[in-house]
Amino acid sequence: MPRIRRESGDERRRSKSVWFAAFIVLTILAVGTAKVQLWPDRRIVSQSQKQYWANVAVSASRGRIEDRRGVPLAISVPSTSFFIDPKYWDPASADVLKGTFGAATARKFSRELPGRFYWVARNIPKERADKLAQMKVPGLYTLSEKRRMYPHESLAFHLLGFCDIDEYGQAGVELSWNHILYSPPRTRFLTRDSKGNAMDTMSGKSGVVKDTAGSIKLTVDSRVQQIMEWRLSEGAKAVDAGWASGVCVDPYTGEIIALASYPTLNPNDRKNLVNTNAVRNNAVGRVFEPCSIFKPITMSIALETGAAGRNTTYTCHGTMKLFDRTMSDVNRRAHGKQDLTHVLMNSCNIGMSLMSMGVPKYQAYGMLKQFGFGDKTEVEIAGEESGLIKQPEEWLGTVPANIFIGQGIAVTPLQIVMAISSIANGGMLLKPYVIDEVRDSLGNVIHKGTRRVRYQVVSKQTSDFIREAMRRVVAEGGGKLAKSEKVSIAGKTGTAQIAASGQYAKGQYVASFVGFWPAEKPRYVMLISIGEPKGARYYGGQIAAPVFKSIVEDIVQISPEKM
Repeated sequence: MPRIRRESGDERRRSKSVWFAAFIVLTILAVGTAKVQLWPDRRIVSQSQKQYWANVAVSASRGRIEDRRGVPLAISVPSTSFFIDPKYWDPASADVLKGTFGAATARKFSRELPGRFYWVARNIPKERADKLAQMKVPGLYTLSEKRRMYPHESLAFHLLGFCDIDEYGQAGVELSWNHILYSPPRTRFLTRDSKGNAMDTMSGKSGVVKDTAGSIKLTVDSRVQQIMEWRLSEGAKAVDAGWASGVCVDPYTGEIIALASYPTLNPNDRKNLVNTNAVRNNAVGRVFEPCSIFKPITMSIALETGAAGRNTTYTCHGTMKLFDRTMSDVNRRAHGKQDLTHVLMNSCNIGMSLMSMGVPKYQAYGMLKQFGFGDKTEVEIAGEESGLIKQPEEWLGTVPANIFIGQGIAVTPLQIVMAISSIANGGMLLKPYVIDEVRDSLGNVIHKGTRRVRYQVVSKQTSDFIREAMRRVVAEGGGKLAKSEKVSIAGKTGTAQIAASGQYAKGQYVASFVGFWPAEKPRYVMLISIGEPKGARYYGGQIAAPVFKSIVEDIVQISPEKM
């Protein structure tokens, strides 16, 4: 048998030394690796930066907005953004920027700059960017982004709103529904290839990041919207008005068919957005005293509370002393003895003032609140105002009479349209809505607009009576300039003074016409308001009624079978 060799003491000591030496070497290597990771050598960093130097957040696709027929109103399109890396940029090349971005941008990059990354311009349309990009100027690079684009330019601007440079909603539907339409920006890692050319890599698994934005279909008909904007602008320019507004709704559903403001602008050119007057959405964001277009509503209240009956008559002498004030009609015209229909046809302030005296103020206040005044309609559009109605404790002296003729109360155009819609549809106040359908990024419907009744504000009998009276306003009364041979129209004129600092501003008015058609079975309710017209013509019957008529007749032409 072979003998087992036993290690001597010296051999055991040598073996331990070898293992200890190996341990030391491994420890040194581990420490060295950690040091490189935690405290990298500047030379290594410098070499690395030749390959990678920045990560940048760039905009992603934003969700599509379309009208009720599927016509695109807001989309995302490819765009090009330019940036400079000063390490490779020659300031002497700055003149190449002048043609695309202007002299100011060229001057900015005509000097030495610290750092590694500077935006030159973002979201440049491809057709503008291509020529400069193809020049391949050293140090000037491009990134692909998405840009919000409105194919029909200013169409429905005040309804749609706009986005900032990062595609985040700033107004209108774009802001109210930003949580659906917005996709978070994507991170781009800027690197250099083996030839020294700039390239970018998208973050995310395999460089692929799916859009998270949903899409929205509106209740708006872009054809009606276009007609309204054209006629509204035409009418406002004819009298050199400061502003104008138009709202058209379906009285049986609460759907907004068109909503327009004047002046307007094209949001595709961001420089336009500094015009605050043009940015303002007058239909939901401007309040004014409605004056006589309010009379169908207050007359409805008088009928519902029993303060007046269909056969009630009032005698108008042109003026009336009431408490410490004198109420008067236009030009102090005496209308004589008249029933409720003629009070409305003649837009008689005296008749309405006498009517107000029989209505308990708390009842009147409560019904005005039910009609939606003093509260937001909660339509899905950012920037809505609530208007103003005095508390019943403040209804002292001539206040009730003033409110019954549409003074001393502040309303928005949308509030008026919805209140008149309740008269047109048989007495139901509906909640307005502009969103027909919302889909998620996978195309699943996650929200569907629907008809919502807020209150039964008046009876069908009262509704029928007021509707007929409004028909006669157009057929025989002060609204004759809205009369059409193509379709029967019912409505009411209104001319309001503009209040400022507790007093009415001299020579400043809001001319309005509110109505519906066909008068017998209303399909649409619409309000046209023209603010601060200049010149001798400023009455609602003079300048707003003809605009209303022209819009109606244009709409009838595109859908005559439903009229």
